[in-house]
Amino acid sequence: MASTISSPASDEDSSRQRVVEEAIALVAAGGVRGATLRDVAARCGASVTSIAYLFGNKDGLIAECFAQVAARDRARLATLEAEAEAMAIEPALAGPFLWTLCEEACGDRRTDMLVLIELWLSAAANPRFAETCRTWLRARRDAFRGFARLFGADPLAFDILGLHLLSESSFAVSCHGSAAYRLLARAGFVEAVARVAGLGSAEAAPGITALAARFFADPETGGARESDSKGGRGAESRARIVDAAASVIEEEGLAAVTNRAVAERAGVSLALTTYHFKSVTELAFAGVLRVFEKVNAGFRRNAGKPPQAAAMIERIRSRSQPSGVEGLRSRGMAEISLAAARSSAIEPLGIAMRRQRGTITHASLGRGEPGGITRTRAASHALWSSAAFLTAAAISDSEDLYDLESQARIAAARLLEIG
Repeated sequence: MASTISSPASDEDSSRQRVVEEAIALVAAGGVRGATLRDVAARCGASVTSIAYLFGNKDGLIAECFAQVAARDRARLATLEAEAEAMAIEPALAGPFLWTLCEEACGDRRTDMLVLIELWLSAAANPRFAETCRTWLRARRDAFRGFARLFGADPLAFDILGLHLLSESSFAVSCHGSAAYRLLARAGFVEAVARVAGLGSAEAAPGITALAARFFADPETGGARESDSKGGRGAESRARIVDAAASVIEEEGLAAVTNRAVAERAGVSLALTTYHFKSVTELAFAGVLRVFEKVNAGFRRNAGKPPQAAAMIERIRSRSQPSGVEGLRSRGMAEISLAAARSSAIEPLGIAMRRQRGTITHASLGRGEPGGITRTRAASHALWSSAAFLTAAAISDSEDLYDLESQARIAAARLLEIG
């Protein structure tokens, strides 16, 4: 039988912190939905009633988890800034120095980063979480502007780099097992620091360029559809189900994928969707991959006109979060990375999404001008763009935090050479 947390102030403080730490572990492992009061109580040897006494309800407990993890992130950034000043880190080393934050996100601070990404994604639907998210993002912005002062760089450039690094960290939690990813992502960030802030070398090493050509999805060569590579009984019905899931995602977004909705669109029985896919998560992610197969195929058919800076700025100005492919470029990909980090069964999807990131941006540049844009630069722009949209969705007054329109101009000009 669960015990009751004692009420004296000193015991209450200790018990409160134990509950929070157990809840943080559960949020990291399964998200907000996975952290039930019953599970937290079981891990603490406490009662649900005693936890409710301390925090009011589940939202109160989760808000405290978010607040504490955000405070630890702020403290770490302050420590790093103090170290940069004390050690007189050269501006040329700004990229590698700041990259340590991403290494920590997939290392010692991986649990905290999983929770922080959850906060980023949860803020849009919960005003209580939104306030914590706003405070956290403001602190990160201020810290990166502090780095800009130390390195003698443009603060606006460091706003872009801060968002880029945060977006990359959301992939690092699921992609850290790939040595190629870690090598390529680091090189991409260092290249972005040079291009956006003028610190360090702006040229990617030939080996990195060659690796990027193999790492990222390639619309030019395409690849066999999953259904084409798996013959035998049921392959046709499975392909129809995946195509239906992709259609739902394109029209209504990732959250609209359910077994019933997909079965109806595919014209198959509900039982058949559960036969081919053990969970709706696996079904949704198969649909996501099919969406990108279709997008990439479209780029193979059409060279496309290079994007215009005005159009990019208008997308930022609108602060829209449409469903379909555009939604997958930001929130959907972060959600997929979180899910992949939490499940060995779908772990490969994290790296698959990171490989796709930047493919669309790179392919949209067309085969003509501007030429010479590396895949890593295209990915850096895509990572920044995702973070900008996620931030705009998370907090309603994001314009008080960031000048995203000015960031859009700089990112387009310095990463994609689009004036």
